[in-house]
Amino acid sequence: MRYLLLIVWLAFIGYAIFFTPDTGGSDPYLRSLVTLQSKEPSLMAMFSLLGLFPLAYACLLLRSDDRRVPAWPFVIGSFALGAFALLPYFILTASGRLAEHRRSVRTVPSIRRSTEGAATHWILLLVTVAVIAYGWIGGNRAAYAEAFQTSSFVHTMTIDFVVLTLLSVYAISRDARVNRQPAGIMWLGLIPVIGLLFYVWRTREKVRA
Repeated sequence: MRYLLLIVWLAFIGYAIFFTPDTGGSDPYLRSLVTLQSKEPSLMAMFSLLGLFPLAYACLLLRSDDRRVPAWPFVIGSFALGAFALLPYFILTASGRLAEHRRSVRTVPSIRRSTEGAATHWILLLVTVAVIAYGWIGGNRAAYAEAFQTSSFVHTMTIDFVVLTLLSVYAISRDARVNRQPAGIMWLGLIPVIGLLFYVWRTREKVRA
């Protein structure tokens, strides 16, 4: 699995560098999205989901951050770089000594309580559902398709969203083995953000002390 994840990471980087649309150094969508001023709901929804995904991963990884490689730097990096930052963590901890567990969780108690709290999970879940509904109901598919074809930023963030979703399947599968959950539960990861949050909520009482 480590080598597969490494191939995906390198392919993602190569794709982002060489195969995204050439905007000539001036991306027409970048500024409006970063400043949250875009008037297209589908684009704003996608951009917002890429902010919610790291929070969901934080709830999963920080509640049991006891491996030799700390999860928190990669989680923090994912808020800016998405899957570009998270994939290296899963690559490093896929097997071998770096995947071994420490004796105690390194996450500070206040943050751990937040990541384990049912209220946190449900608030994030409701916000995610609202964002998806906003983008799906109010969004213009043709406008999104045009942005995907002409904007390097929109193109990359869309691929990032797909990679984060597929990575959720692996992340849940790995955590489910530790917490003795059914193998099939990993497919919750195919439901973007929501599946990851639901899994974390469902297993909050089963995580290693």
